[in-house]
Amino acid sequence: VTYEGTNQVKEAKINMLVHEYEMFTMHDNEDIKTMFTRFTNITNALQALGKNYTNSEMVRKILRKKKKAMIATWEDSDDSSSDEEANEEVAQLALMAIE
Repeated sequence: VTYEGTNQVKEAKINMLVHEYEMFTMHDNEDIKTMFTRFTNITNALQALGKNYTNSEMVRKILRKKKKAMIATWEDSDDSSSDEEANEEVAQLALMAIE
């Protein structure tokens, strides 16, 4: 049984999630795992509603946001080991996004 408002509700949910996807940023004091979980929840909800993004679109989106967060971290830190750790996080994130 399909109700008249069902498609309108679905479209409203898609629009809300697309807005969240487009405006996605890493929150202050948020670790990479939490950020990636939030991002995955948004993209999974969109897929369930029939709105799909390619893996390359999602990887580019998440890496752009992670890069901005890393730049802010690098500006706050003179420790070269943190740069290596940040680069490793980006590599791990890209691999997780592709899988």
